[in-house]
Amino acid sequence: MDFPALIAFLAELARHNNKPWFEEHRPTYERLRGEWLAFVGQVIVGIAQFDPSVGSVSPKDALFRINRDVRFAKDKRPYKTTFSAAICPQGRTSGLPAYYFHITEAGVLLVAGGVYMPEPMILGQIRQQIAEHPERLAAVLAEPAFAATFGTLEGERLKRPPQGYDETTPGIAFIKLKSFTASSEPWGWLPRSGHLADEIVTACRALFPLIRWLRAALTGSGDLGYLSPQEIDRLAGLGS
Repeated sequence: MDFPALIAFLAELARHNNKPWFEEHRPTYERLRGEWLAFVGQVIVGIAQFDPSVGSVSPKDALFRINRDVRFAKDKRPYKTTFSAAICPQGRTSGLPAYYFHITEAGVLLVAGGVYMPEPMILGQIRQQIAEHPERLAAVLAEPAFAATFGTLEGERLKRPPQGYDETTPGIAFIKLKSFTASSEPWGWLPRSGHLADEIVTACRALFPLIRWLRAALTGSGDLGYLSPQEIDRLAGLGS
């Protein structure tokens, strides 16, 4: 993939974030999008080597649209200035554990994953899993590759414990989280871009213990793999 051309396009889009400019440069966008699709496909194939559940994910299903949803936003700029992808067996918008990466108009690469701002039922199950088995999350965070690549879980936290918990609850610092994600911004990646798919796959391999732990928390069992449609319905409150 021509990453310098991608960054240059996104930088120009950031300066001319309007429909006439975008339509004038649509051929460039379509070419870069095609290259990005192929790149995401390479990453999916690599992740599937250690997480077979993502093997059936289509690159098109992993991509986010470049159009912004501005219906309820104060910022009315119509286009995102990133190319991004979320790899999840149940779909990028399912709210279930996913691998995520993007490149911005400033050339920043982000590799991340987990569950971002989950629905209340999913959030409740994760919190319950932490309270009942804090040692399992501790083991994930202590994995050498995870700790070296991502450090720990991050994101916005409640100031007080959520209902049903108190400051003495095991793992309360993590129970207060509103999301269960980890991220890394690899520095100086552009000169290494010929091997970027492998670099992202390596980071996702380090992330896999967190993905696996989240899946187990949501199934309520030792099943660390794919969530069935019935389990998805249950988590969404649609099933018994």
